[in-house]
Amino acid sequence: MPKAESIRVLCVDDQESMLRLHRYAFAQLGIRNVTEVTSAVSAIDMILKSEFDLVTLDWNMPGTDGLTLFKMLRKHPQTAKLPIIMVTGNAEESSVKTAIAAGVRLFLRKPVSVRDLKVRVEAAIGKLT
Repeated sequence: MPKAESIRVLCVDDQESMLRLHRYAFAQLGIRNVTEVTSAVSAIDMILKSEFDLVTLDWNMPGTDGLTLFKMLRKHPQTAKLPIIMVTGNAEESSVKTAIAAGVRLFLRKPVSVRDLKVRVEAAIGKLT
């Protein structure tokens, strides 16, 4: 069981307000080591330079979207097994089916609630202590 204070998270979202909400929600779970980036390009750079236990990834971003980034990360040997939670306001059935077909297993609907975040984090990396 991972200790909340030792978990390293990368939050990827193009909206600063969503990043602040994520940081707050993670802090409520005792997770304080949260790095934030606002683009897929920054995320790739950060992931390849640092180690993370978990990534939350916004689906709808300008430039490279979250689903494209997810697929890229799954193809790279260094990140193929990195736990990723797809965060989205897009819950259309066809979009969800597309993401599932790409390998996405964990979704979190915006706006993020602490309760829902905890459920997804524990599904991704194990029960928090």
